[in-house]
Amino acid sequence: MRRLALVLVPLSVLLLPTEAKAEPPTRVWVFFTDHGRNPAQLEAELSLRGAELGPRTLARRSKVRATTLVDARDLLPNTAYVVAVEHTGAQVRVQSRWLNAVSVEADAEAQRALAALPFVRGLHPVGHSHTPELELQPVAGPIGANPEDYGVSWDQLALIGVPDLHDCGLTGAGVIMAVQDTGFMLDHQAYAGVEVIAAHDFLDDDDIVGPEPGDVADQHIHGTLVLATLAGNDPGNFRGVAPGVALILSKTENQPIEEAAEEDLYVQGLEWIEGMGADIFSGSLIYSDWYMPADFDGASAVSTVAIEAAVGNGLIVFTSMGNTGPNPSTLGAPADAAGAISMGAVNSAGQLADFSSRGPTADGRTKPDVVAPGWDVYTVDPATLDGYGLISGTSFSTPITAGVGALLLEAYPWLTPAEMAELLRSTASQADAPDNDWGYGIVDAFAAAELFCTCFDTDADQHFDVICGGDDCDDTLVSTHPGAMELCNGIDDDCDTLLPPEEIDGDSDDTLACMGDCDDTNPAIHPGAGEVCDNSIDDDCDDFVDALDPDCMPGPGDSESGSGTDAGTDAGTSGSASETDASETETASETGSGVDVESQGCACSATEPGRSGAPLALLLLGLVRRRRRRQRVLCRPPSRAGRIRWLLVHRRGMMNA
Repeated sequence: MRRLALVLVPLSVLLLPTEAKAEPPTRVWVFFTDHGRNPAQLEAELSLRGAELGPRTLARRSKVRATTLVDARDLLPNTAYVVAVEHTGAQVRVQSRWLNAVSVEADAEAQRALAALPFVRGLHPVGHSHTPELELQPVAGPIGANPEDYGVSWDQLALIGVPDLHDCGLTGAGVIMAVQDTGFMLDHQAYAGVEVIAAHDFLDDDDIVGPEPGDVADQHIHGTLVLATLAGNDPGNFRGVAPGVALILSKTENQPIEEAAEEDLYVQGLEWIEGMGADIFSGSLIYSDWYMPADFDGASAVSTVAIEAAVGNGLIVFTSMGNTGPNPSTLGAPADAAGAISMGAVNSAGQLADFSSRGPTADGRTKPDVVAPGWDVYTVDPATLDGYGLISGTSFSTPITAGVGALLLEAYPWLTPAEMAELLRSTASQADAPDNDWGYGIVDAFAAAELFCTCFDTDADQHFDVICGGDDCDDTLVSTHPGAMELCNGIDDDCDTLLPPEEIDGDSDDTLACMGDCDDTNPAIHPGAGEVCDNSIDDDCDDFVDALDPDCMPGPGDSESGSGTDAGTDAGTSGSASETDASETETASETGSGVDVESQGCACSATEPGRSGAPLALLLLGLVRRRRRRQRVLCRPPSRAGRIRWLLVHRRGMMNA
């Protein structure tokens, strides 16, 4: 995992000159050195935080975090630290769990005091996003329905195969999509069917994400345009990519350019979204103020670090590259995040937009990841209740592709952020030759969802049958698929076309070496075979040979002179008393062999209390070795190999039940 290291700006860069103390306060991040808890406090607070997070959040995290689902990164900064920050005269704006930091408004004197606090690691300016100037071109006249009933959105969706996924029944149902932007007005008819399950305005700290008193006239415009391309639905006139998603809406961005401080609210909104249980995040905002091109290295910009933390918690992130192309390395934060799926823009004919920002990142990684329609795409006209218009920007290729992500997550609900990124990259138009203009190419939604649409997963093990293009070599067994554990059953459980030598039945006796066959070249030798008592071979694979094998020990009716009378015959002619004695002696002999009958699950009883079998050494000294017939013990303790075989057979039975 790449180590994230924020670039902390030297104090001299941040502080105003002494003669400029009258200037208004500026907004800065204050990063702390530690979490300031002792072990007992940490444990108690983590327990409380874990109870606050919902089961959906924890389930999503479990996809990418094998053990600890809640840790110190889930805790707010230490309260004593925050109080000390306020005592400097700074006004706290945002507290970030993931960054272990607060953003504040502070003048030069307060910033000096903040930098001197022993638990402060450093200060950093709060960045500002650049919302592009929007030039919506309204569509004049009535909109005619095309043969597929998609209206004006047909071309932009058909280019990337979205109608094919709709034909497969995919709408994004069951997926929670979060969109963070300037605000959202949902009175257009394309929004009639949208489901908003949570919303919050981080500018005014309320739950109203639409226009409010005090907002500038166009505050809500950007978010409203963005959201329609993802989730709008107006059959015959317009369709978004994933109209079936449930939405979480976050308002964090002030529209006026002069209000240059929203990156802290972006982080706050993102942390809230992750804690609310979202599956996918779509963000069409770019931060570049205070940053140099060298800072876009995936580890320095604050919003980038926050995105990486979100991805580390299993949140699938789509973000825009920006609109400052076509020169190299014109991307902004958080598009440089390694875990984010960063989007460039093309038109509906598949031509790359000049304005689409380019990679590589400062550390040399390829960006964008993929491209999608974002140049002259159709969306709602917020000035009307039923009109549509054309708009351009990577702000729109991002939600369009996030919508594709929702369709894919509906089809493959087990996908992690890394798997989603790889699925989109590997099926895009230039997957074999990525570059820093196109990334891996134009999204191909149908290629990414083809297995769901054309194949089947009979055993529901998240792998599709090999006969229709999948990789599951036995789609009737849930335990058999690529990556599965190889079991001792003679089956290629992990579908690598190879069987381990111990699973090949070399002598065709239906007993594998891994089941305890101690000689897989001889069909007469295997667990359960009859022990031949004078051939110096462990025929039944129980680690005893000839006279030392319990099956070859003399029975109680055998005479010390080596009489040929068989134990079973003696028992049959000596009356009930002799039969009882023989039975007890045989039980004692078996128990004295060193095998704990009861511990092996044997249902018969051992020697009665007060009676014991003859010591094995004395018994062997007084008896003559000879080959004989004897009745096999009906409740003989199973060998280790036999127990393993029983467990495997019964395990398979339970798994296939």
